[in-house]
Formats: sequence, C-alpha cells, structure tokens
Amino acid sequence: MEHEHSQDMRIVNEPDPAAPARRRRATNDDFRTHMANERTFLAWCRTSIALLVFGFVVERLHLMLHMPGVSNSPVGNGQDLYLVSMFSFILSGALILVSGWRFLVVRGMIRRGAISLSIFPEVMVILSMFLIIAMVIALMLR
Repeated sequence: MEHEHSQDMRIVNEPDPAAPARRRRATNDDFRTHMANERTFLAWCRTSIALLVFGFVVERLHLMLHMPGVSNSPVGNGQDLYLVSMFSFILSGALILVSGWRFLVVRGMIRRGAISLSIFPEVMVILSMFLIIAMVIALMLR
C-alpha cells in the first residue's frame, strides 16, 4: 500500500528508476546519423536562401529595366520577371517549411530506429527548378 502511495507522489518529470535499464546507450553511429540529418537540413536551408537571392536578383533586374533611362526593354511590361521573382520567393518559403518538417520527422525516426524516407522534397526542388528555368527561357524567347 505504501509503495502505491509513493508512486502517486512521484514528480511527473522525475526520471523513472527502471528507465536506464530499458534505454540503450547512444553510439557514435547514432551521433553521426543525427549530425548527417542536421547537415542535410542546413543544405536545404542554403538552397532556400539561394532561391531567395535569385528572386531578389530577378526583382532588381525588373526594377533596373524600368528605370527612366532604359527605353528599349526586351522584356515588355516586366510582369514576367515579377512572376519569376515571386515564384522564387514562394518556393523559398515552401522549401524551408518542408525541409524543417522533414528534419523533425527524420529525427523522430532516427530516435525510434525506423527510417523510411520520402523523396518529396527532392522532387519538389527538381520540378521547381525546371519550372523556373522554363519561365526564364520563355521570357527570353518572347
């Protein structure tokens, strides 16, 4: 009876005395796997930043082509450049959200010891880059 009472009085965040016996000790492979997951996330962050910079460059080009001294603009009204830059901005934000979500999901799978990865982020980047390149080519051929 007293054992049940002491169990009820235990602090919620207090570690369970039997827990160390059930936990396995972290190995160097575990640390390497977590660090590889972090490096992958940081690579996705760099890709997102590169897309953001690309959008700023295209937007700056749009502004430069519409300066008062530039009369023969090969781009027409510049709406196309605006769309390319906005697409890059939106893609950059979506990429950072998806990569953050993927980082957390993979970290949880690593902790559980069951890894099952999706290729969705890679496919999203590849298709988006093809779309950006197609938009720029269409803009130049216009």
